[in-house]
Amino acid sequence: MSTATSTDRRTLATRLLTPEGPVFDGPAVMVVAPSVMGEVGLLPRHAPLIAYLKVGETRITLPDETKQVFATSDGYVSIEDDQVLIMVAQAEEVGTIGRGRAEESLRRADEMLASAGDDEVVRQAALARKRRAENRLKVLDKASGTKAAAH
Repeated sequence: MSTATSTDRRTLATRLLTPEGPVFDGPAVMVVAPSVMGEVGLLPRHAPLIAYLKVGETRITLPDETKQVFATSDGYVSIEDDQVLIMVAQAEEVGTIGRGRAEESLRRADEMLASAGDDEVVRQAALARKRRAENRLKVLDKASGTKAAAH
């Protein structure tokens, strides 16, 4: 019979990295990330895994059971020996997302898309920008408990 208390729980050494540097670096009891095959939940003692991530919401549950939520872009997640590494192009903690700034980013992406014409490179860049802006608003709406509007 185990005598371990909740404070003795195994944790995951978790790092969330962007090209600008670490966004999160610390222990977690669970990490949920948006893989292209669906959400992947990572717990201590998880089998080794590497997965491609899509734009979405990454949730990190801390040892005290609080959650940190991030709007993340595409990238990769790996786990091995209770070490989680999430590498994404962009990550923004939900508490730092400004609604006005996110809505303005969406508006600019729509304008860029409308003016792309036949330029496929500009069109793809505008679509990626739009997906990131919509994701930031969706994550913000979910965290604030409001129903996400169709953006």
